[in-house]
Amino acid sequence: MIIDAHTHIFSPKQIKSRKFLIKNDTTFGSIYSNDNALLASGDDLLTSMSKSKVDLSIIMGFQWSQENQYDIHAQYLLDQQSKFPEKFISFVPLSINSFNDISSKVRDMHLAGARGFGEIRINKEINSKSFINEILPELIRSVSKYNLLINFHTTEPIGHAYPGKLGGLSLRDMWSILSDFRLQKLYIIASHFGAGLPMYSAMPEVLKRLNSQNIYFDTSAFQFLYDNVALENAVKFLGHSKFIWGSDYPLIDQTKDLEFFSNINLDRREQNAILGGNLAHILGLS
Repeated sequence: MIIDAHTHIFSPKQIKSRKFLIKNDTTFGSIYSNDNALLASGDDLLTSMSKSKVDLSIIMGFQWSQENQYDIHAQYLLDQQSKFPEKFISFVPLSINSFNDISSKVRDMHLAGARGFGEIRINKEINSKSFINEILPELIRSVSKYNLLINFHTTEPIGHAYPGKLGGLSLRDMWSILSDFRLQKLYIIASHFGAGLPMYSAMPEVLKRLNSQNIYFDTSAFQFLYDNVALENAVKFLGHSKFIWGSDYPLIDQTKDLEFFSNINLDRREQNAILGGNLAHILGLS
């Protein structure tokens, strides 16, 4: 089974309202004011999955600035999951600014059928320190209660700038989370190779911490950020079970990303695990 752990789709209404959303939603505009930034619907993703022979995709939300967009987007993702349960698993968007509402919103989304939340990022109203110290404890407590997952947007600390880089949890943020919290009943997926954290697994203390926590790293946009050797070495030190393939569709074409991944120097067992086996295990599908 091939599972794409990281895709983004929007409702046809949101896609048609692109110009309006660019003007009225700061976070959306920071990424999608670029004409090259594609927006895809559920039907678009199904077509891509058929072409690339991807069996299942995690469909994720967006960290909106406009509060009313969260429920609109979440409902679309849940509807798509309900309509195509054999193809889609929904990770719905979650507003984290009003952290007093997190518990009730997590409960409601769980009851509605969501399997997780993502891709969660911070914005100008919340710095990483406030997020980790004030918001994250309630988020972890609430999500753990229902055995849901979280996908965090992470950002590598150096390198080129690009739309969407801002708002990600940094390498230092991820280490703080792993140091301050015990993720016993919560599975965290750190997107975009976890801001490069797996490359530090050659350090014994980092290796020990990563192995003791329920944290996993998706490979979304990997080919835009890293050379193949980054994943090859990380698997060498950390093992293959911590990594899951994600394309970041429609930013990257699923077929092309699978072709890129096939050229990474991993054996068949490691590739099969990363392409779907690891996530199937986390989601209880195997």
